[in-house]
Amino acid sequence: MSPSFRAPTRHPAIESNVKDAQVQRRMLNTANFERLLGRSVAIIGLVFGLQTAFTTFGQGIQIDGWFGFVFVGVVFGTMFAAIICCFFLWHHRLASGVFATVFFVALLIWPSVNAPAPADINQEPWIWYLCTIAVAFACVPLQLRGAILYLLVTSLMYGVNRIIDADFVRESWEIGALDASYATIIGGLIVVLVGLFRVLAGRVDTARAAALATYDAAVKQHATEVERVEVDSIVHDSVLASLLAADRALTPKSEALAVMMARVAIEQLEGVGAPMTNEDDVTGLAELIERLRVAAAMIGEPFEVSVEGASGRVLPVNVANAVYWATVQAMVNSVEHAGTDATRGLSIEGTVSGGVCVIVRDDGVGFDPAQVAEERLGLKVSIIERVAGVGGRTTVIARPGEGTVIRIDWSPEVAA
Repeated sequence: MSPSFRAPTRHPAIESNVKDAQVQRRMLNTANFERLLGRSVAIIGLVFGLQTAFTTFGQGIQIDGWFGFVFVGVVFGTMFAAIICCFFLWHHRLASGVFATVFFVALLIWPSVNAPAPADINQEPWIWYLCTIAVAFACVPLQLRGAILYLLVTSLMYGVNRIIDADFVRESWEIGALDASYATIIGGLIVVLVGLFRVLAGRVDTARAAALATYDAAVKQHATEVERVEVDSIVHDSVLASLLAADRALTPKSEALAVMMARVAIEQLEGVGAPMTNEDDVTGLAELIERLRVAAAMIGEPFEVSVEGASGRVLPVNVANAVYWATVQAMVNSVEHAGTDATRGLSIEGTVSGGVCVIVRDDGVGFDPAQVAEERLGLKVSIIERVAGVGGRTTVIARPGEGTVIRIDWSPEVAA
Protein backbone atom coordinates (compact mmCIF):
# COMPACT_ATOMS: atom_id res chain seq x y z
CA MET A 1 0.00 0.00 0.00
CA SER A 2 1.33 3.48 -0.83
CA PRO A 3 2.55 5.62 2.06
CA SER A 4 -0.24 7.63 3.68
CA PHE A 5 -0.28 10.99 5.33
CA ARG A 6 -0.77 11.05 9.08
CA ALA A 7 -4.33 11.70 10.09
CA PRO A 8 -4.90 14.76 12.29
CA THR A 9 -5.76 13.93 15.87
CA ARG A 10 -7.49 17.20 16.73
CA HIS A 11 -10.57 18.94 15.38
CA PRO A 12 -9.62 21.72 12.91
CA ALA A 13 -11.88 24.24 14.70
CA ILE A 14 -9.89 23.80 17.91
CA GLU A 15 -6.58 24.13 16.05
CA SER A 16 -7.56 27.41 14.31
CA ASN A 17 -5.38 30.42 15.05
CA VAL A 18 -6.83 32.64 17.82
CA LYS A 19 -4.20 35.37 17.52
CA ASP A 20 -5.20 37.26 14.40
CA ALA A 21 -2.33 39.64 13.62
CA GLN A 22 -4.51 42.63 12.68
CA VAL A 23 -6.58 42.33 15.86
CA GLN A 24 -3.38 42.16 17.92
CA ARG A 25 -2.14 45.40 16.37
CA ARG A 26 -5.40 47.20 17.22
CA MET A 27 -6.13 45.88 20.71
CA LEU A 28 -5.12 47.70 23.87
CA ASN A 29 -2.24 45.82 25.45
CA THR A 30 0.94 46.84 27.22
CA ALA A 31 3.18 46.72 24.15
CA ASN A 32 0.79 48.76 22.00
CA PHE A 33 0.19 51.28 24.77
CA GLU A 34 3.90 51.83 25.33
CA ARG A 35 4.36 52.52 21.62
CA LEU A 36 1.41 54.91 21.65
CA LEU A 37 2.72 56.64 24.77
CA GLY A 38 6.16 57.15 23.25
CA ARG A 39 4.81 58.77 20.10
CA SER A 40 2.24 60.87 21.99
CA VAL A 41 4.94 62.24 24.30
CA ALA A 42 7.09 62.99 21.25
CA ILE A 43 4.32 65.05 19.64
CA ILE A 44 3.53 66.89 22.89
CA GLY A 45 7.23 67.54 23.49
CA LEU A 46 7.73 68.87 19.96
CA VAL A 47 4.82 71.32 20.13
CA PHE A 48 5.55 72.72 23.58
CA GLY A 49 9.31 72.39 23.17
CA LEU A 50 9.30 74.67 20.13
CA GLN A 51 7.09 77.12 22.01
CA THR A 52 9.53 77.11 24.93
CA ALA A 53 12.48 77.57 22.57
CA PHE A 54 10.92 80.74 21.11
CA THR A 55 10.13 81.96 24.62
CA THR A 56 13.76 81.40 25.61
CA PHE A 57 15.03 83.41 22.65
CA GLY A 58 12.63 86.21 23.62
CA GLN A 59 13.56 86.30 27.29
CA GLY A 60 17.22 85.50 26.95
CA ILE A 61 18.89 82.48 28.49
CA GLN A 62 19.09 84.25 31.90
CA ILE A 63 22.46 82.63 32.65
CA ASP A 64 25.66 84.67 32.32
CA GLY A 65 28.75 83.57 30.41
CA TRP A 66 29.53 80.61 28.24
CA PHE A 67 27.99 78.20 30.76
CA GLY A 68 24.57 79.64 29.93
CA PHE A 69 24.88 78.52 26.31
CA VAL A 70 26.07 75.08 27.41
CA PHE A 71 23.23 74.88 29.94
CA VAL A 72 20.55 75.71 27.37
CA GLY A 73 22.18 73.53 24.70
CA VAL A 74 22.22 70.45 26.94
CA VAL A 75 18.61 70.91 28.11
CA PHE A 76 17.12 71.50 24.67
CA GLY A 77 19.49 69.06 22.97
CA THR A 78 18.50 66.13 25.17
CA MET A 79 14.84 67.14 24.87
CA PHE A 80 14.80 67.13 21.05
CA ALA A 81 16.87 63.94 20.99
CA ALA A 82 14.25 62.31 23.24
CA ILE A 83 11.48 63.59 20.93
CA ILE A 84 13.12 61.95 17.91
CA CYS A 85 13.81 58.68 19.76
CA CYS A 86 10.25 58.49 21.11
CA PHE A 87 8.66 59.17 17.74
CA PHE A 88 10.67 56.48 15.98
CA LEU A 89 10.81 54.24 19.09
CA TRP A 90 14.63 54.14 19.08
CA HIS A 91 15.62 53.34 22.70
CA HIS A 92 12.89 55.79 23.64
CA ARG A 93 12.72 54.73 27.28
CA LEU A 94 16.43 55.45 27.75
CA ALA A 95 16.27 58.76 25.87
CA SER A 96 13.21 59.88 27.88
CA GLY A 97 14.93 58.99 31.13
CA VAL A 98 18.06 60.95 30.12
CA PHE A 99 16.06 64.12 29.39
CA ALA A 100 14.04 63.78 32.61
CA THR A 101 17.30 63.46 34.55
CA VAL A 102 18.90 66.43 32.76
CA PHE A 103 15.88 68.60 33.52
CA PHE A 104 15.96 67.55 37.18
CA VAL A 105 19.63 68.50 37.43
CA ALA A 106 18.92 71.78 35.63
CA LEU A 107 16.26 72.68 38.19
CA LEU A 108 18.59 71.67 41.01
CA ILE A 109 21.41 73.99 39.94
CA TRP A 110 19.20 76.78 38.58
CA PRO A 111 19.48 79.06 41.67
CA SER A 112 23.29 78.93 41.58
CA VAL A 113 23.67 79.72 37.86
CA ASN A 114 20.73 82.04 37.27
CA ALA A 115 21.35 85.72 36.60
CA PRO A 116 20.07 88.37 39.06
CA ALA A 117 16.30 88.48 39.52
CA PRO A 118 14.31 90.24 36.79
CA ALA A 119 12.53 93.47 37.54
CA ASP A 120 9.12 91.81 37.10
CA ILE A 121 8.88 88.85 39.47
CA ASN A 122 5.62 87.73 37.82
CA GLN A 123 7.54 86.79 34.66
CA GLU A 124 8.15 83.03 34.67
CA PRO A 125 11.63 81.91 33.63
CA TRP A 126 11.79 79.82 30.47
CA ILE A 127 12.63 76.65 32.39
CA TRP A 128 9.14 76.69 33.89
CA TYR A 129 7.60 75.83 30.52
CA LEU A 130 9.57 72.58 30.44
CA CYS A 131 8.17 71.22 33.72
CA THR A 132 5.13 69.51 32.18
CA ILE A 133 7.18 68.25 29.23
CA ALA A 134 9.73 66.70 31.58
CA VAL A 135 6.99 65.00 33.61
CA ALA A 136 5.49 63.55 30.41
CA PHE A 137 8.87 62.15 29.38
CA ALA A 138 9.45 60.80 32.91
CA CYS A 139 6.24 58.75 32.58
CA VAL A 140 7.80 56.73 29.73
CA PRO A 141 10.51 54.87 31.73
CA LEU A 142 8.97 55.25 35.22
CA GLN A 143 6.03 53.41 36.72
CA LEU A 144 3.21 55.23 38.53
CA ARG A 145 4.92 55.71 41.91
CA GLY A 146 8.17 56.89 40.35
CA ALA A 147 6.33 59.33 38.06
CA ILE A 148 4.34 60.76 40.99
CA LEU A 149 7.51 61.23 43.03
CA TYR A 150 9.25 62.92 40.07
CA LEU A 151 6.26 65.24 39.59
CA LEU A 152 6.08 66.31 43.24
CA VAL A 153 9.83 66.87 43.60
CA THR A 154 10.24 68.87 40.37
CA SER A 155 7.16 71.01 41.11
CA LEU A 156 8.42 71.74 44.61
CA MET A 157 11.90 72.53 43.31
CA TYR A 158 10.48 74.96 40.76
CA GLY A 159 8.37 76.71 43.40
CA VAL A 160 11.44 77.09 45.63
CA ASN A 161 13.47 78.42 42.67
CA ARG A 162 10.82 81.09 42.03
CA ILE A 163 11.14 82.28 45.61
CA ILE A 164 14.96 82.30 45.44
CA ASP A 165 14.92 84.14 42.07
CA ALA A 166 12.85 86.94 43.65
CA ASP A 167 15.23 87.25 46.63
CA PHE A 168 12.57 85.94 49.03
CA VAL A 169 10.30 88.97 48.74
CA ARG A 170 6.83 88.51 50.23
CA GLU A 171 5.03 88.31 46.88
CA SER A 172 7.37 85.57 45.65
CA TRP A 173 6.04 83.08 48.20
CA GLU A 174 2.55 83.29 46.79
CA ILE A 175 3.81 83.20 43.21
CA GLY A 176 6.03 80.18 43.91
CA ALA A 177 3.18 78.32 45.60
CA LEU A 178 0.76 79.06 42.75
CA ASP A 179 3.25 78.06 40.03
CA ALA A 180 4.19 74.86 41.87
CA SER A 181 0.49 74.00 42.34
CA TYR A 182 -0.27 74.68 38.69
CA ALA A 183 2.65 72.48 37.55
CA THR A 184 1.48 69.74 39.93
CA ILE A 185 -2.10 69.84 38.61
CA ILE A 186 -1.16 69.75 34.91
CA GLY A 187 1.59 67.18 35.41
CA GLY A 188 -0.66 65.16 37.73
CA LEU A 189 -3.29 64.89 35.01
CA ILE A 190 -0.70 63.41 32.66
CA VAL A 191 0.61 60.99 35.30
CA VAL A 192 -2.90 59.81 36.23
CA LEU A 193 -3.92 59.22 32.61
CA VAL A 194 -0.73 57.32 31.84
CA GLY A 195 -1.07 55.24 35.00
CA LEU A 196 -4.74 54.48 34.29
CA PHE A 197 -4.09 53.29 30.74
CA ARG A 198 -1.12 51.23 31.91
CA VAL A 199 -3.34 49.46 34.44
CA LEU A 200 -6.01 48.81 31.81
CA ALA A 201 -3.42 47.49 29.34
CA GLY A 202 -1.96 45.25 32.06
CA ARG A 203 -5.42 43.85 32.82
CA VAL A 204 -5.94 43.10 29.14
CA ASP A 205 -2.62 41.23 29.08
CA THR A 206 -3.60 39.28 32.21
CA ALA A 207 -7.02 38.39 30.83
CA ARG A 208 -5.50 37.37 27.51
CA ALA A 209 -2.91 35.17 29.24
CA ALA A 210 -5.66 33.50 31.28
CA ALA A 211 -7.76 32.98 28.15
CA LEU A 212 -4.82 31.43 26.31
CA ALA A 213 -4.11 29.14 29.26
CA THR A 214 -7.76 28.03 29.29
CA TYR A 215 -7.67 27.58 25.53
CA ASP A 216 -4.51 25.51 25.73
CA ALA A 217 -6.03 23.29 28.40
CA ALA A 218 -9.18 22.85 26.29
CA VAL A 219 -7.10 21.94 23.24
CA LYS A 220 -5.16 19.32 25.20
CA GLN A 221 -8.33 17.88 26.72
CA HIS A 222 -10.03 17.79 23.34
CA ALA A 223 -7.00 16.18 21.71
CA THR A 224 -6.92 13.51 24.42
CA GLU A 225 -10.60 12.77 23.98
CA VAL A 226 -10.37 12.64 20.18
CA GLU A 227 -7.34 10.37 20.39
CA ARG A 228 -9.14 8.08 22.84
CA VAL A 229 -12.18 7.84 20.55
CA GLU A 230 -9.91 7.20 17.57
CA VAL A 231 -8.09 4.40 19.37
CA ASP A 232 -11.44 2.91 20.44
CA SER A 233 -12.68 2.95 16.88
CA ILE A 234 -9.49 1.33 15.60
CA VAL A 235 -9.54 -1.36 18.27
CA HIS A 236 -13.23 -2.15 17.80
CA ASP A 237 -13.51 -1.91 14.05
CA SER A 238 -10.03 -2.56 12.69
CA VAL A 239 -7.98 -4.63 15.11
CA LEU A 240 -10.75 -6.92 16.34
CA ALA A 241 -12.34 -7.09 12.91
CA SER A 242 -9.04 -8.07 11.31
CA LEU A 243 -8.50 -10.78 13.95
CA LEU A 244 -11.98 -12.18 13.33
CA ALA A 245 -11.41 -12.03 9.57
CA ALA A 246 -8.12 -13.88 9.96
CA ASP A 247 -9.86 -16.55 12.06
CA ARG A 248 -12.50 -17.08 9.35
CA ALA A 249 -10.05 -16.92 6.43
CA LEU A 250 -10.69 -20.22 4.69
CA THR A 251 -10.51 -19.04 1.09
CA PRO A 252 -7.99 -16.94 -0.88
CA LYS A 253 -10.45 -14.04 -0.99
CA SER A 254 -11.06 -14.12 2.74
CA GLU A 255 -7.32 -14.34 3.35
CA ALA A 256 -6.75 -11.26 1.17
CA LEU A 257 -9.44 -9.41 3.11
CA ALA A 258 -7.86 -10.36 6.43
CA VAL A 259 -4.45 -9.16 5.24
CA MET A 260 -5.95 -5.91 3.99
CA MET A 261 -7.78 -5.29 7.26
CA ALA A 262 -4.62 -6.02 9.27
CA ARG A 263 -2.63 -3.51 7.20
CA VAL A 264 -5.35 -0.88 7.65
CA ALA A 265 -5.34 -1.45 11.42
CA ILE A 266 -1.53 -1.18 11.62
CA GLU A 267 -1.41 2.04 9.59
CA GLN A 268 -4.22 3.59 11.62
CA LEU A 269 -2.49 2.73 14.89
CA GLU A 270 0.75 4.24 13.58
CA GLY A 271 -1.12 7.44 12.76
CA VAL A 272 -2.50 7.91 16.30
CA GLY A 273 -0.66 10.73 18.05
CA ALA A 274 1.38 11.62 14.97
CA PRO A 275 2.23 15.32 14.48
CA MET A 276 -0.49 17.47 12.98
CA THR A 277 -0.28 18.20 9.29
CA ASN A 278 -0.31 21.82 8.22
CA GLU A 279 -3.78 22.79 7.05
CA ASP A 280 -2.18 24.73 4.19
CA ASP A 281 -0.47 21.62 2.79
CA VAL A 282 -2.18 20.13 -0.26
CA THR A 283 -1.97 16.93 -2.24
CA GLY A 284 -3.26 16.00 -5.67
CA LEU A 285 -6.64 14.34 -6.07
CA ALA A 286 -4.91 11.95 -8.48
CA GLU A 287 -2.70 10.72 -5.62
CA LEU A 288 -5.75 10.04 -3.46
CA ILE A 289 -7.36 8.13 -6.33
CA GLU A 290 -4.25 6.01 -6.81
CA ARG A 291 -4.18 5.13 -3.12
CA LEU A 292 -7.85 4.12 -3.25
CA ARG A 293 -7.25 2.01 -6.38
CA VAL A 294 -4.48 0.11 -4.59
CA ALA A 295 -6.67 -0.40 -1.53
CA ALA A 296 -9.58 -1.65 -3.65
CA ALA A 297 -7.32 -4.09 -5.49
CA MET A 298 -5.98 -5.55 -2.24
CA ILE A 299 -9.26 -5.91 -0.43
CA GLY A 300 -10.13 -9.37 -1.74
CA GLU A 301 -13.40 -8.61 -3.57
CA PRO A 302 -13.62 -6.79 -6.90
CA PHE A 303 -14.73 -3.15 -6.93
CA GLU A 304 -15.69 -1.45 -10.18
CA VAL A 305 -13.75 1.83 -9.97
CA SER A 306 -14.82 4.91 -11.93
CA VAL A 307 -13.08 8.30 -11.90
CA GLU A 308 -14.20 11.69 -13.22
CA GLY A 309 -12.83 15.24 -13.06
CA ALA A 310 -9.57 14.43 -11.24
CA SER A 311 -7.07 16.15 -13.52
CA GLY A 312 -5.15 18.99 -11.91
CA ARG A 313 -7.26 19.14 -8.75
CA VAL A 314 -5.79 19.32 -5.26
CA LEU A 315 -7.09 18.77 -1.74
CA PRO A 316 -5.81 19.70 1.71
CA VAL A 317 -3.66 16.87 3.06
CA ASN A 318 -5.83 16.33 6.13
CA VAL A 319 -8.96 16.14 3.93
CA ALA A 320 -7.40 13.63 1.53
CA ASN A 321 -6.27 11.55 4.48
CA ALA A 322 -9.71 11.55 6.15
CA VAL A 323 -11.50 10.72 2.89
CA TYR A 324 -9.05 7.87 2.22
CA TRP A 325 -9.49 6.18 5.61
CA ALA A 326 -13.27 6.64 5.59
CA THR A 327 -13.49 5.14 2.09
CA VAL A 328 -11.28 2.18 3.00
CA GLN A 329 -13.47 1.56 6.07
CA ALA A 330 -16.59 1.69 3.87
CA MET A 331 -15.09 -0.82 1.41
CA VAL A 332 -14.04 -3.15 4.26
CA ASN A 333 -17.57 -2.96 5.71
CA SER A 334 -19.01 -3.80 2.29
CA VAL A 335 -16.77 -6.83 1.83
CA GLU A 336 -17.37 -8.00 5.38
CA HIS A 337 -21.17 -7.56 5.58
CA ALA A 338 -22.71 -7.23 2.11
CA GLY A 339 -22.32 -10.90 1.18
CA THR A 340 -20.14 -12.83 -1.25
CA ASP A 341 -22.52 -12.46 -4.20
CA ALA A 342 -22.77 -8.66 -4.02
CA THR A 343 -21.59 -6.41 -6.83
CA ARG A 344 -19.52 -3.52 -5.57
CA GLY A 345 -18.49 -0.18 -6.99
CA LEU A 346 -16.26 2.76 -6.08
CA SER A 347 -16.69 6.12 -7.86
CA ILE A 348 -14.50 9.19 -7.28
CA GLU A 349 -15.33 12.58 -8.74
CA GLY A 350 -13.58 15.93 -8.52
CA THR A 351 -16.27 18.60 -8.19
CA VAL A 352 -16.35 21.99 -9.91
CA SER A 353 -16.05 23.71 -6.52
CA GLY A 354 -12.65 22.14 -5.92
CA GLY A 355 -13.96 19.37 -3.69
CA VAL A 356 -14.37 15.62 -3.99
CA CYS A 357 -17.24 13.14 -3.97
CA VAL A 358 -16.62 9.45 -3.22
CA ILE A 359 -19.34 6.80 -3.41
CA VAL A 360 -18.99 3.22 -2.14
CA ARG A 361 -21.97 1.08 -3.19
CA ASP A 362 -23.04 -2.53 -3.26
CA ASP A 363 -26.26 -4.48 -3.98
CA GLY A 364 -25.78 -6.83 -1.05
CA VAL A 365 -27.88 -7.66 1.99
CA GLY A 366 -28.05 -4.04 3.18
CA PHE A 367 -28.91 -2.97 6.73
CA ASP A 368 -30.96 -0.52 8.76
CA PRO A 369 -28.69 2.37 9.89
CA ALA A 370 -30.99 3.08 12.83
CA GLN A 371 -30.41 -0.44 14.17
CA VAL A 372 -26.60 -0.22 14.27
CA ALA A 373 -25.43 -0.85 17.83
CA GLU A 374 -23.80 2.06 19.67
CA GLU A 375 -20.65 0.06 20.34
CA ARG A 376 -20.12 -0.41 16.60
CA LEU A 377 -17.83 2.51 15.77
CA GLY A 378 -16.92 1.59 12.18
CA LEU A 379 -19.74 3.62 10.61
CA LYS A 380 -20.23 6.33 13.22
CA VAL A 381 -16.63 7.20 14.10
CA SER A 382 -14.41 5.72 11.40
CA ILE A 383 -16.54 7.11 8.55
CA ILE A 384 -19.13 9.74 9.54
CA GLU A 385 -17.25 11.56 12.31
CA ARG A 386 -13.88 11.27 10.56
CA VAL A 387 -15.28 13.05 7.50
CA ALA A 388 -17.16 15.60 9.60
CA GLY A 389 -13.89 16.38 11.41
CA VAL A 390 -12.50 17.96 8.24
CA GLY A 391 -15.72 19.75 7.31
CA GLY A 392 -17.19 17.04 5.07
CA ARG A 393 -20.51 15.23 4.99
CA THR A 394 -21.43 11.55 4.81
CA THR A 395 -24.74 10.25 3.48
CA VAL A 396 -25.75 6.63 4.18
CA ILE A 397 -28.53 5.07 2.08
CA ALA A 398 -29.23 1.49 3.12
CA ARG A 399 -32.19 -0.86 3.60
CA PRO A 400 -32.28 -4.55 4.43
CA GLY A 401 -32.18 -6.54 1.20
CA GLU A 402 -31.60 -3.47 -1.01
CA GLY A 403 -27.85 -2.89 -0.74
CA THR A 404 -25.89 0.04 0.67
CA VAL A 405 -24.65 3.36 -0.66
CA ILE A 406 -22.19 5.48 1.33
CA ARG A 407 -21.53 8.92 -0.18
CA ILE A 408 -18.67 11.10 1.11
CA ASP A 409 -18.70 14.78 0.06
CA TRP A 410 -16.21 17.53 0.80
CA SER A 411 -16.08 21.03 -0.67
CA PRO A 412 -14.17 24.17 0.41
CA GLU A 413 -17.38 26.20 0.76
CA VAL A 414 -19.10 23.74 3.09
CA ALA A 415 -15.91 23.17 5.10
CA ALA A 416 -15.44 26.92 5.58
